[in-house]
Amino acid sequence: MSRIGGNIDCQSVETVRIQEKYSSETLVCSAIAARLCLNGAKKSAILQAFSAATRNNTPFTDEVMFSARIGQEQLYKAIADELNVGFEDRIVSSRILLREDDVPQNLRTIRHALVAHGEGRTLLYIAPTIGDLVVLKRYLSQSPALAERLRVCPPSTLADMMRMRQERELAQRAQEMTPPHFSAALVMNSWQAFVLAETIFFLLAFSLFRPMETAITLHIGLTLFFFGCVAIRLLAASVARPPRLLPVAGAPPRKMPIYTILVPLYKEAEIIEQLLQALSNLRWPASKLDIKLVCEADDARTIAAISKHALPPCFEIIRVPGIGPRTKPKALSYALQFARGEFLVVYDAEDRPHPDQLLEAWGTFAAGGEDLACLQAPLLISNVRSNWLTRMFAFEYAALFRGLLPWLASRNLVIPLGGTSNHLRRKCLEIVGGWDSHNVTEDADLGVRLARFGYRVGVITRGTWEDAPEEYVDWKKQRTRWLKGWMQTWLVHMRNPWRTCRELGTVRFIIGMLYMTGLILSALIYPFMLLMVALLVMVSVGGQSSFWSFHLLCIDIVNIVLAYFSYYVLGLKTLGPGERQAGSYFCWIPVYWLLMSFSAWRALWQLFRAPHLWEKTPHRPSAAFASRHPGHSRPREMQAGGNSGAGRQKLRPGADNAVVFAADRLKVAAFVGQ
Repeated sequence: MSRIGGNIDCQSVETVRIQEKYSSETLVCSAIAARLCLNGAKKSAILQAFSAATRNNTPFTDEVMFSARIGQEQLYKAIADELNVGFEDRIVSSRILLREDDVPQNLRTIRHALVAHGEGRTLLYIAPTIGDLVVLKRYLSQSPALAERLRVCPPSTLADMMRMRQERELAQRAQEMTPPHFSAALVMNSWQAFVLAETIFFLLAFSLFRPMETAITLHIGLTLFFFGCVAIRLLAASVARPPRLLPVAGAPPRKMPIYTILVPLYKEAEIIEQLLQALSNLRWPASKLDIKLVCEADDARTIAAISKHALPPCFEIIRVPGIGPRTKPKALSYALQFARGEFLVVYDAEDRPHPDQLLEAWGTFAAGGEDLACLQAPLLISNVRSNWLTRMFAFEYAALFRGLLPWLASRNLVIPLGGTSNHLRRKCLEIVGGWDSHNVTEDADLGVRLARFGYRVGVITRGTWEDAPEEYVDWKKQRTRWLKGWMQTWLVHMRNPWRTCRELGTVRFIIGMLYMTGLILSALIYPFMLLMVALLVMVSVGGQSSFWSFHLLCIDIVNIVLAYFSYYVLGLKTLGPGERQAGSYFCWIPVYWLLMSFSAWRALWQLFRAPHLWEKTPHRPSAAFASRHPGHSRPREMQAGGNSGAGRQKLRPGADNAVVFAADRLKVAAFVGQ
């Protein structure tokens, strides 16, 4: 065994150093705890924080805020008193200096900001951790003069100041996170525009001079895409089944990582109370949650609605500056720069995730290996009985999230992600370039990009409840955005089809592009196919049918019937008994597809006129939430009072408050076989 000086064990020396470190940190924690008790904190709460820090393997200062419910200001005031330096909860001056030479070498690893004040004074603001305090106490004992220009402030104060100073740079970085060749900032490149123009020209020319040959060629070509989509649906339907939850393996809290939750919000003041309630239901150590409520900087109503609540320390409002496109992916990319978690998940404002969803996702990541980059949770519709439109929306979601995506994942094929409840391994997300700020279906694009980088995407069973649009106007805008984003995604990944094929592999490329192309083309040509069938039937009835017109009619009828059948069977096999009673689905498919076709043509028009326009889908509190909280009154799980002032509502993240989720489960029996 290696020795120092021939008789001192290196391992023993390291053990002594570790013991000294923890002994010093324990003394500092005890000193801070004593000061907090002197300032009015309950001894039982402090002991609870010590216990939680040991149990969760988290810093004592974190548990003081999360478990003992002591605010940042009170905690960092005690830290300042322990260091015998000044405390300021806000920084008046905005003149931040970047002269690192003016910061002592031993203090540069501590979160800090060098700020110029009046009269030529320069102050060093710090937000130290427990480990930093040990270093600081030793350093200040040797350099007492430094204490005069040292100020302790809460981490949030320091973060807000630095964020404001670097606002433009951070916004620009969010827009440029995705490499240009993967970005939809450019709608189509030169060769794509040339091919499109030539295709339109030759189609028109041949339609004029060779109408029958053109019709036959188009039918054969489009039939291949139709049959491709039909085959994919039927293969998925062959193994589809109603939902069943997989068991979640228990794990000690100390092994759990920090989990970031990103919630992009825009004009969502009405639904904030429901959102905060849903997030408080998640079972995860509060000190290991990092919840970012991502708001547009000028969205005063939403920010005000959030500010009415006394948010726990794990919540943070991220204000996205109005620079660049106003899109959800731009907001997510901006917020990603402040995320602390090893894993992260994206939720929408109206989402009510299963309380154990994070636990299942983390367990699946741990068992899946480092190349498992993303997990998609199923999306469940709670207002399925509102009208025929919500029934068809729920049917479509059941086919997609319970049937098609699990089948694609089981065969490691390209998965078009849903726009919410995507659980991601953060380092993989950063490697592939985050979310494309210019793509209005950043989810589908990210799924393809992860596959191109060699990562796998899987699915989990614990879902997220949300409401389908009940008004056609809202549905139309949402569906237009989705289809426009699919078109953007197809154009981006077909800029260099040979490279995409090489990165995905031939089979994955063919199936992925077949499904994506078929989905877009079928939505665009569906009404023309119905019109063609009607015309051919009229010709046949009039006795003017030819050999080719008869066969074209047969092809069209077979295409339509198989498309309806595969769509219906896939959806039906994924429904639970309670959902099958929600109404007849098959008879509404033709009407629903006509509406999708109208949205597809609207999307195509927007692709060239307003490619990055994000048409907002309005969200309202779910019926389950509203029935329990008429008039949006305060739910009983949100207790008023506390240190944050009267009338504000205190949340309890990590508590077992699954009121809204339980109500949704009773309303729609989607989790069968639990």
